[in-house]
Amino acid sequence: MNFSLPEGLALTDAQRHVAERASDFAATRLAPAAAGYDAEGATGAHPFPDATLRAMAAEGLLGINISPEFGGRGAGAVGYAVAVRALASACAATTVGLMVSNMVAEAIATYGDAEQHAAWLPRITAGAFSTAGFSLSEPGSGSDAGGLKTVAVRQADGGYVLDGTKSWVTSGGHAGLYLVMASTDAAARTRGISAFLVAADAPGLSVGKSEEKLGQHASTTTQLILDGCHVAADRRLGPEGIGFKIAMSSLDGGRIGVSAQACGIATAALGHLRAHADAHPEHRATVDQCAAELEAAWRLCLRAAWMKDRRQRFTREAAMTKLYCTETAGRICERTVRALGRAGLTAPVEKLLRDARITRIYEGTSEIQRLVIAREVLRAG
Repeated sequence: MNFSLPEGLALTDAQRHVAERASDFAATRLAPAAAGYDAEGATGAHPFPDATLRAMAAEGLLGINISPEFGGRGAGAVGYAVAVRALASACAATTVGLMVSNMVAEAIATYGDAEQHAAWLPRITAGAFSTAGFSLSEPGSGSDAGGLKTVAVRQADGGYVLDGTKSWVTSGGHAGLYLVMASTDAAARTRGISAFLVAADAPGLSVGKSEEKLGQHASTTTQLILDGCHVAADRRLGPEGIGFKIAMSSLDGGRIGVSAQACGIATAALGHLRAHADAHPEHRATVDQCAAELEAAWRLCLRAAWMKDRRQRFTREAAMTKLYCTETAGRICERTVRALGRAGLTAPVEKLLRDARITRIYEGTSEIQRLVIAREVLRAG
C-alpha cells in the first residue's frame, strides 16, 4: 500500500521496513479476519485477537518506536503512523490494541529506569502478553483527568496500595500490564497524580464486564477494579507526582496514532467509494472531495509525527490532527454510505462507519481537542 508523503519527507530504511511489514500483515492476516471479528462481537461473544496481536509482535509491530535494544523497530513516530494507517485500513479494532501497547511501551521507555526497561519493554515487544493497557479515565472523570478518585497509599515497605475504579480500558481483561494513574496527593490535584505499572495478575486487581459497543468489536473495553491492590515500589513509573505529565505526553503521542487509525478507516471507505464511482459517474465529485480531505488529514498527521520525532513540542499539532483526521474519517464514511445507498448499509461499508465513530471520542473527544487547540494558540500569542 503506497501512502503519499509530503515533499521532502522520505522514509528511513527502518520506517520503510515497518511500513512494508504492516501493509503485508494487513492484507494477509487482518483483512480476511476483520468481518468475522466484527460479526462475532456483535453477538456478545467479544472475540479477542490474541493470536493476531502476538503475530504482530513477531513482526516487530508492538514496539515500532522502541529501540532495537529492547526488541523494537526504532522507526519513530512517522514509521508508527504509516504502519497504523495500513493496519487500520484492514481492521481498526485489532489495530487499537497495537496502538495502546506502543503507547505504554513508549511511556516506559521515556520515564522508566533501566530496570523497568529491561523488565517490561522486551516482554511487550516480543508479545509475552498480547497487549498492554492504559488506564486514566474513571466513571466520574473522563475528560477531567484531574478529578480522578483512584488513590495510591504508600506502605511501610515502600510499595503502594491502590483503590479505585478505572473505566473504558482498551484490551481490559487481556492486557498483561496496565499503566494506571492514581492520586498520591489528592490536595495537589493533577500534581499529585502518579503512574504505576500494574501486572494483570496483581492481587486486588479485577476486570469488569466487556462493554457492548457500536463498533470496533474485536477490541474489549472494560472497567478495572483496584481493591487493595498492592504494587511494589519498583512498579512506580517515575517519581511521585509526575503521573499527569506521563498521561498527557502519552495522549499527545496517542493522538497521532488515532489520527493515523482514522486515516486508515477513511482509506478503506474511499476505496469502496472509488469502486462504486467507476460505474456511477454522478459520484465522482464526492470521490474528489473525499480524496482531497483525506490527503490534507494525512499531511497533518505526518506533520505532528515529524515534530515528535524531532523532539519538538507538538501538543497543538497532535490536537489539530486528532480533530481533523477523525472528523474527516467520519465524513468520508458517511458520504460513502450515502453514495452506495442500500449497499452502504451492508458489510463491509457500514462497519467502517461504526468503527470510525469512536475515534472522535477516545484519546480526548473532538470537543477537548478544540479546547487544547484554543489554549495552545492563545498561549503562542
